[in-house]
Amino acid sequence: MNQQSVKMESRNLNFYYNAFQALKDISIPFYSNQVTALIGPSGCGKSTYIRCLNRMNDLVVGSRAEGEILLDNLSIYAHEVDVVELRRRVGMVFQKPNPFPKSIYENVAYAPRIHGIANKGSEMDDLVEESLRKSGLWDEVGDRIELPATSLSGGQQQRLCIARALAMEPEVILMDEPASSLDPIATQKIEELIFELKEKVTIIIVTHNMQQAARVSDNTAFFYMGELIEIADTETIFTRPNEKQTEEYITGRFG
Repeated sequence: MNQQSVKMESRNLNFYYNAFQALKDISIPFYSNQVTALIGPSGCGKSTYIRCLNRMNDLVVGSRAEGEILLDNLSIYAHEVDVVELRRRVGMVFQKPNPFPKSIYENVAYAPRIHGIANKGSEMDDLVEESLRKSGLWDEVGDRIELPATSLSGGQQQRLCIARALAMEPEVILMDEPASSLDPIATQKIEELIFELKEKVTIIIVTHNMQQAARVSDNTAFFYMGELIEIADTETIFTRPNEKQTEEYITGRFG
């Protein structure tokens, strides 16, 4: 793994749902302007881990975290941290597209308006267009942004959700299996978008698709049973992993 600047990291992170320990001593650095893929079989802790990174798990009754998660070397669990501001800086795109029941325009404008990122009028219009361009959607929907977001295809809805996250000007984007419900063409567009976005943001993606992880990521972390088995640059993980478990998972012997 290269030694670019670390944008975000977890150090000895343990996470519990009541008495059940879902994550065990996870330490991972995430480098600026790189894509890190989290792989592993279902139930191994990938989604729990990614939701720790913007404190989405705070919403789960009985959950608790131990250890550290740092953003620009500052703890996201510090008392003075504004969780709303944290989630602006660390945006999230979920597995299934979840557009608001509003117009395409309002889906993108809604959060920036609430948070005062842009004023209404031309400033907001420019932000909406820029966000839709960054998500690769403007050329497809720019002439019908007043139509309901639900009129879009599944792949377009997912890119709209990415545009919605980008409108908040995040520094890190978390993607929890963003293409798992999409067809191959829509998946390819999402993957192309990830390549473009990493010039501006740090991306952490959970995926079950080994080929996708190999295509889009700079670094890959393999999880199993709540533990981090191995992390390295993606080429190393897929061609000469250190751990036998990693090799067996990647070659399809289990998982």
